[in-house]
Amino acid sequence: MELKRLEELFQKIVEITGVQDIGYHRIEEGRLKPVYKTQTDTLGIEKWKTVHGQNPVYVKETYILREITEKKQPVEIYDTHNDSRSADAFFLFGLDSIMIIPVVRDDEVKAIICVAAIGKQHQFTREEMDTCCNLADNYLQGTY
Repeated sequence: MELKRLEELFQKIVEITGVQDIGYHRIEEGRLKPVYKTQTDTLGIEKWKTVHGQNPVYVKETYILREITEKKQPVEIYDTHNDSRSADAFFLFGLDSIMIIPVVRDDEVKAIICVAAIGKQHQFTREEMDTCCNLADNYLQGTY
């Protein structure tokens, strides 16, 4: 996949949501494989990949990922600290709010895009979610 396409998609998501930390993970061998994220002062790409490498995230062991892979629908959590669906990884990275967009190919979730608010909560609106999902579908057609 072209990183340029992800960069363009992520820039548009930032413009829509105002949230800077966005990551793309493939789902391989039942776990998340970090591929690319925006470079921010809050969470850099190398730290993101290192923490994921040291703390693998398995779909079957993570409620929110099981929900996303079964329903194939985006999910948002406004307050990760007080939502029972929150994954341990959210706390490793200091996430306060998150929107997760599934990348579905052949009726299977092949990857996810995580739009993560760090340092303050963000209420993702239905309009933001719908617009970001449509953009992801358009930008990532034929890829994962």
